[in-house]
Amino acid sequence: MIRKKWGVLLVVHGSPDNRGNLHALEAYARLKERMSEKIPLGIGFIEHATPSVDDSLDLLAGEVDAVALVPLLLFDAGHSKSDMSSYIKRAQRLHPGLEIIRDWALGTDQQVVSLLLQLLPPVDPAIRETLVIVGRGSLDANANASLFYQGRRLWERRKGNQPLFSFVSVTEPRLADLLEDLDPDRQDRLVLLPYFLFEGVLMDRIRNMGDVYREKKGFSGELRVTPPFGDHPTFLDHIADRIDRLLLTGKTPMPKWPVVHADGTVEHLTLTERES
Repeated sequence: MIRKKWGVLLVVHGSPDNRGNLHALEAYARLKERMSEKIPLGIGFIEHATPSVDDSLDLLAGEVDAVALVPLLLFDAGHSKSDMSSYIKRAQRLHPGLEIIRDWALGTDQQVVSLLLQLLPPVDPAIRETLVIVGRGSLDANANASLFYQGRRLWERRKGNQPLFSFVSVTEPRLADLLEDLDPDRQDRLVLLPYFLFEGVLMDRIRNMGDVYREKKGFSGELRVTPPFGDHPTFLDHIADRIDRLLLTGKTPMPKWPVVHADGTVEHLTLTERES
């Protein structure tokens, strides 16, 4: 029996700020060092940068018999639920016989919570701390809810005060509004934890909001903004493990997303049911 030659393609969102794209490429290079040289590893950007996902898929198709698509995305929203299937259908049409399997977004991966614990300072009972978890924001309600889910798991392991939650775009509560209402005299340390993989415009916006809060509110305590974690060694080790698992098993269980109807009933749909 002839074994198929596999390739792996990282699918990254891409940013209008090239710093974010360079940051993603740095993470890709470090991940490549963790992977077997026998398995080609490529990268494709959904938008804003090159190479595109389609171009990278075409390139890999000329080298391998099968491709594992690995989205480096935080939550299963539009790009993970819809775009990925579009890439697969196009590639299979243009490259008959090419086998393609896929992973899903990180979602509520417990290892991300473990990583966040490394980024945060330890809880100190002598320090009044306010921790604000900051997401990008999505039109997908389940993606937004997943941020709260991860934040609760983080608190269960870290303890301290309950974290606050906010977003910088698309949905509420907005970080700017949260900071406007935050009393500077009620904390000694303000920690903003962006739930982001790479640098870019939104990371700048979060840091700037922290600076504005300090100046406008006269906050004299410690202000800390944790970095994006897409190139963190622990994160890259985990992605390498996820890739190994995907190649070993040949599939990843399809997530189910709850849909709440107008009458209050809840239905759990798979991707196939959702698109039918």
